[in-house]
Amino acid sequence: MAEAERRAVELRQNMQRLRALREAKEADENSAEAPVSKPARKRRVKRIVR
Repeated sequence: MAEAERRAVELRQNMQRLRALREAKEADENSAEAPVSKPARKRRVKRIVR
């Protein structure tokens, strides 16, 4: 019984470690890929000739 509890604790600790690594990697990727927006294109104005 104690062996199963010890393994369960080790498993939870490993999962927590892996989750922290994944979240850090995702945060790093998100900050590295800052979206670069293009300036809005100027619209042509149609002029009415009288």
